[in-house]
Amino acid sequence: MTGCARRYAKYSLKVLKDLDTQLRADCFPQYDPSELPTPDEVERWFWERMASESDARILYCSDLDGTAFPHTGTYGEHAWSLQRLADAERSLLRFVEYAIPGVNTPMLYFGMLFAMFCWHVEDQYMYSTSYLHEGACKTWYGVPSAHAAAFEAVFSESFGSNVEVDPELFVKKASMVPPWLLSQRGIPVCRAVQQPGQYVVTLPMAYHAGFSHGFNTAEAVNFMLHDWLPYAVAAAERYRLLAKEPVIDFDAILVRASEADHSNTVHSHLCELVIKELEMRDQISESGSCAQVPMTNQERSADLGRSPPCSVCGHVCHFSYIQRGRDPTRTNSPPHRPKGNASTSRYPFTAPTLVCLRHVAHLTTPHTVGEDHIMDSEGGGGSEGGGRGDKLYLVYRYTEAELSQMVHRAAKRIQEDEAREVYHSGDQLTLDGPTEHAFQLPAAVDRSLSIKRDKAAAKRLKS
Repeated sequence: MTGCARRYAKYSLKVLKDLDTQLRADCFPQYDPSELPTPDEVERWFWERMASESDARILYCSDLDGTAFPHTGTYGEHAWSLQRLADAERSLLRFVEYAIPGVNTPMLYFGMLFAMFCWHVEDQYMYSTSYLHEGACKTWYGVPSAHAAAFEAVFSESFGSNVEVDPELFVKKASMVPPWLLSQRGIPVCRAVQQPGQYVVTLPMAYHAGFSHGFNTAEAVNFMLHDWLPYAVAAAERYRLLAKEPVIDFDAILVRASEADHSNTVHSHLCELVIKELEMRDQISESGSCAQVPMTNQERSADLGRSPPCSVCGHVCHFSYIQRGRDPTRTNSPPHRPKGNASTSRYPFTAPTLVCLRHVAHLTTPHTVGEDHIMDSEGGGGSEGGGRGDKLYLVYRYTEAELSQMVHRAAKRIQEDEAREVYHSGDQLTLDGPTEHAFQLPAAVDRSLSIKRDKAAAKRLKS
């Protein structure tokens, strides 16, 4: 087992190739510089020697925005060209209206011997595909999503102290657990050796890891089919528990995909989402705690149309949000959404001023979390509130009539297709749905967050 610490420096590809040649000569002196050791030899050396080193430095030039596929010709215009894949007709990522490097636009990876990518799942449990352009092969390991809970249990046992310090260790590509340890615990592990010219596709919520056998050039991008949607809902719940802002705005994707009549699966998920939105608006309206106002044109276009995140759970508030006071002056700057973007647990470490409808209670009523008192909507006291007494507003992108129309249209399309026994070509679900565990945090992470909340409350109490 090993942990990975990132260090950043600039190297040319020639230097990377030279370092790879030198390392191969040191580890496998029986081979000529022009020869590569067998995959089994490299794998054995990696786990017996490399992964047990307390301090080993391997260069991996990863997450470089760009593509090695040409823009024209048979190769560049092929449906599996990674610069085209995310925008394929059935991919839901084509409804994201701005570029997110490594998600809907590809990234390049230049590896050397033993350059590793540690265990992780893709952002928001998306599909991913990696193409190996040239060079040495890669060994991949994968765990089916149905066994993600068991994997996380072993991971927590192996890196318990690290998880306590950093609850998001599961999503940071920072730790390696040997496949034999997982197998001993009854967790099935898939293994593949990827050769140049081959693709590897990972499925939603499938933990995966691997390493290179020498200098190589690879490229990767995400994509989303309609059978990813149940996993997207699970990921949204887990991200809320982590207070982690998602990379993509799931709600906006559903709206646009339904308008384009993508699939009945999309229509169904949008209906569920919008009905919940309307129910929460009714409850808030009945309470009389907020004035309702539409988003300004400036607010709608800020961050290329991406709404702000909830300061409690990080959820992107596409439909509406609750705001203390009005600040419609968000700048129209491109959203910075790097792959695997870092996030912070926003609450209870700071007092929220903009929240999703789920967390309106954090602004409308006095309450405590630990020992921290949050001011109410009439300006009650609080260590963070300052007694400003700003009025609360429910700021909406769509009126209730527009939301009702969305539901009506989506439900009508489903009913029409069912009556005519007409189904979209992509409506057949090919994946099993996520387990109940996918909607929850691993026990070790939940404990860690509880400890952090208690420490933060104690610190505020002393101050």
